[in-house]
Amino acid sequence: MNPEFSVKSSWFKDHLKGLVFGQAVGDALGLGAEFMSKTEVASRYGETGLHSYSQIIQDRHRRNWPIGSWTDDTDQMLCIFDSLLENHSVDIYDIAHRIHSWVKGGGRGIGQLTSMAVSSNIFLSDPHSAAKEAWIMTAKRAASNGGVMRTSILGAWEYTSLEKVKENAERVCRITHYDPRCVGSCVAVSIAISLLLQGETEIKKIFDSVIQHTSEYSPEIIRFLQKAREESIESLNLDEGYKPREPNCIGYTFKAMSAGFWSLMHASSFEQGILQIVNEGGDADTNAAVAGAMLGARDGFDCIPYRLTAELQNGSDLERRVNELLERLDQ
Repeated sequence: MNPEFSVKSSWFKDHLKGLVFGQAVGDALGLGAEFMSKTEVASRYGETGLHSYSQIIQDRHRRNWPIGSWTDDTDQMLCIFDSLLENHSVDIYDIAHRIHSWVKGGGRGIGQLTSMAVSSNIFLSDPHSAAKEAWIMTAKRAASNGGVMRTSILGAWEYTSLEKVKENAERVCRITHYDPRCVGSCVAVSIAISLLLQGETEIKKIFDSVIQHTSEYSPEIIRFLQKAREESIESLNLDEGYKPREPNCIGYTFKAMSAGFWSLMHASSFEQGILQIVNEGGDADTNAAVAGAMLGARDGFDCIPYRLTAELQNGSDLERRVNELLERLDQ
């Protein structure tokens, strides 16, 4: 690998930090538009749209989090992150215990499928079987975004090996989300991030590699990736289900995945990409968490607007984790 992109380089540190903070920033800002249609977002936030934490309306849902706080998306990513730091490996049982403890400690924002898996009496001893049972209980229809929203850090672990990244993303996704569509979306995002951290700048090459590694999971994954690559953000219909006479597609794993890949292909800057995703509404915190992680890995921490990092709650905790991970990766 080119030394410029090695873990010892300032470039790598900036982009790893961008990945972690990018996810948290997207999550925290996206909360302001979560569960709204695009029309409602425009009505609530005016012509300039939602662009700062201080604008976030304090209704019954949003006041569960202090202004500038991330939500369950990043909470669960940190369950994975902390497990990696402590165990120096991907330990699905330890990650399951951390997610279980987070749920028992309140688990604000937890999704239905994650809740079903965690509540199983075999979850701690056999999380994959618990997740499979929960999926079967939905008649194998549930493919929600609770796996892909937390997967970003797995793109940084063993990032020089796409096969290891793929394996790790699969195993961690299946802790709560067993559907192959969920697994495929986690692999797609994690591989894209690993390539970005390797210094790949040709986004079309990233798309091609991701398609090569994920087509086995579902034919639908290619359709969503192609749409993200070739079409407008409106074509993703991120607020589908919040307009009259539409099916409820809130939280579909491929929606969140495609939001990230659309921003990777089309956004000229971190800020432009995040604001476009957020102001589309839908499951905006998750969509923006995925997009933020990918854009942060692409552009680096220094390209994230200062106001969004300085006003982020508990940013020092993220900084500490990034520094610890850099030490682990350098060993």
